[in-house]
Amino acid sequence: MPTDSSSARRGRSADDRASGPATATDPSPRIRPVVSLLLGLEALLLLTAAVYCFVSVSGGGLQARLGIGLGIFLILFAVLLGLAARSILVKGRFGLGWGITWQLFQALVGASMLNAALYWQGALALVLAIALFVQLTRLVHSTPLPSRGD
Repeated sequence: MPTDSSSARRGRSADDRASGPATATDPSPRIRPVVSLLLGLEALLLLTAAVYCFVSVSGGGLQARLGIGLGIFLILFAVLLGLAARSILVKGRFGLGWGITWQLFQALVGASMLNAALYWQGALALVLAIALFVQLTRLVHSTPLPSRGD
């Protein structure tokens, strides 16, 4: 009969290890509101970009199909970022997964902006992406896992 050697070494059962993050404390009591605020800022920036797309379509700067599609796309992601910000505040797992994934995509977009000579926009995107990625990864161990109902 095989035994779990890692639980024997640590002296804890698998159930105790699974409940570890639920009882862990935040690395700093103020980190969740800051992370949530920064995700909210990103959502507002995406909404601003969506409004710019719609205004550019009405002014003739963008083709209607491209501008409206891009605007709707940006609004969808802004709403999801807003949900992620709320999830972070209530110690939900959705906000962590979505937030970390979004920061990776945002870093790619920021690097592309720098390559296209959009320096301050690219730098802003990269700085936000790196800062939030670091802060979100600090929250991973202090966010409870969903109950398995066993």
